[in-house]
Amino acid sequence: MRLECRPPTDPNAAIPLLKRLRIDLPDEVLADRFAAAQADGYRLLAAHHGTTIVGVLGYVVNETLHWGRTLFVDDLIVDADQRGRGIGAALITAARDHGIAQGCDHLRLCSGLNRHDAHRFYEMRGMRRSSYQFILPLKET
Repeated sequence: MRLECRPPTDPNAAIPLLKRLRIDLPDEVLADRFAAAQADGYRLLAAHHGTTIVGVLGYVVNETLHWGRTLFVDDLIVDADQRGRGIGAALITAARDHGIAQGCDHLRLCSGLNRHDAHRFYEMRGMRRSSYQFILPLKET
């Protein structure tokens, strides 16, 4: 499979895949958050097979005291019918390369505690576990 990982020409073309990842969000909440996140620096890399987007990685570049300049991956999904073909690995590699080009010190992401297959996937790509993430909801979605 010949893949090209690059920002999508139309970011909204990635929404159908992002909906599969964020199934708990109503469509209107997802659309509002997507627009707000883009205004705040959220960007996409999409894996294109021809004209079809088969995987999406959403990220933001920010600065923190501990990690320095960081490319933080918020979202990573590959079309279920396309999994096992190296698409996720290609997206992680493209994000790593983009982070290096942007002068980042680290690439980071969070993954749900029950996502054991995802954890193995990340570890096979040289990532290591470094912390737990704790959440305090401040309002209902």
